[in-house]
Amino acid sequence: MTQQTHGAPGGRAGRPRIQDTADDLVASVLATAGSRVGTRAFSTRRVAELTGLSQTVVSRAFRRLRRRGAEPAEPPRLAGPLELVELQVAFPRIRVVFGVAEAPAPAAQRTAADRRATALLAALRVAGVGQWAGGSEEVAEPGRERVAPGRLVHEWSPGRDWEAFLDAVAAGLDVAAPSLDAVPGDLLGLLAARVGRGLHGVDWRRDARRAPGETAVGEDPGNDSNRYSDSDQAFGVLSVPEYPAPGSAPERSRSAGRWLPHGELSVTEQIAIALRREIMNAGYRPGDRITAGPLAATLGLSAATVRTAMRRLADDGLLDSAAGGFSVPAVTGADVVDLYAARLHVGMVLLRGVAARPRHRMLPARLALGAVEAAARQGSGADVERADLQFQQELADASGLEQSARSFHALTLRVRMFISVLQLDYTPAAERIVADDRRLLTAVLEGRAEDAVRIWRAKLDNAVRHMSALAPEAFDAELWARLSR
Repeated sequence: MTQQTHGAPGGRAGRPRIQDTADDLVASVLATAGSRVGTRAFSTRRVAELTGLSQTVVSRAFRRLRRRGAEPAEPPRLAGPLELVELQVAFPRIRVVFGVAEAPAPAAQRTAADRRATALLAALRVAGVGQWAGGSEEVAEPGRERVAPGRLVHEWSPGRDWEAFLDAVAAGLDVAAPSLDAVPGDLLGLLAARVGRGLHGVDWRRDARRAPGETAVGEDPGNDSNRYSDSDQAFGVLSVPEYPAPGSAPERSRSAGRWLPHGELSVTEQIAIALRREIMNAGYRPGDRITAGPLAATLGLSAATVRTAMRRLADDGLLDSAAGGFSVPAVTGADVVDLYAARLHVGMVLLRGVAARPRHRMLPARLALGAVEAAARQGSGADVERADLQFQQELADASGLEQSARSFHALTLRVRMFISVLQLDYTPAAERIVADDRRLLTAVLEGRAEDAVRIWRAKLDNAVRHMSALAPEAFDAELWARLSR
């Protein structure tokens, strides 16, 4: 089989770069759509509107992602329409298993079923798993099938032919039953929630589907890595992953991965996340001492590594350090005003930059806005806060101003720590946050930079007053007015 470029069929020398870019964009949209991918919200027309591409280019991207006309080494040999029964992604192996469909397929579901198949292939494409390096070679040849009783098994590991593996999976989907259950919605939701972190840890089995909260035999009830909920589908993919996938490539996909929210974290950032969780869960208050031992056990790191990272957090003001120990920092009203004034002004620079960027650069921010909306409908106040801050960071990253975006990220880490220390509840503000974020995104998409700045100023004014109401000191309205001009 001829090797193809950028993971899509039909690649050839001289193909216009715009189509490759369009394939990346469309794949990211479909991979993060979850079970809704078969609805009208993800028709070629709606995806064209979302990405700013022409409908013709989007339609071509759909066909290329679906890999129509793929020629696997051997055609599927199972009789009857097929359905997916297993999908596992665990370094260094990917395993996709088809079985014979049990129920007859309603013809009315054919279009939606085909789009679900496209979304599955898109998720495999954009997750970057095809760039894994190293690992065992003791797996079946990709592109060739292994037929177990009533099963068709495709496996891949590093060093094998990735394109042949995708072609083989696409060929299996070609003969899948034209029904929604052939590629179930819970699988698509799980993929949507994990694609931003490389799909590592996905372990879906049709015969092991269970009710939310139910623990399988041998599963650690404290490990939620393989559980899935509606909220995971809605905004899990947009959350910053807390632990990088072991064995995953050091870089995200060089193509489609750049359209997804960023996911690489330093050890210090991982510890900051675990520390915020510890503060929230254990009810720590300002001045309480925190030791490295519990965090080291949680993260599977040495106590020395955690202490080094905690010293960096102390240098950044995220922890207090005295006499060789660490404690939860005090947060005053002046601290809140200072922090938000800095975020206000850096954010103004970023919004003026992002408003001048091409529309397709806003795709991660559009997806992040969907996460904010879903969190407001289905999640907790903490979910709304996390999704809102992620949305803000996606706008910052879309600006192309790397230094300012990096500064904004550092300020956001501090905001998250303040929220943890103050035990803030954003539930009452959820509707306002959604409305502000919608207006903000609309303004930058339409190139109205100064309107975006005005909306941003009002948004932060509301946020700082909310935070300062719970700070130990009274809110200094005069200081805020002076710094936020």
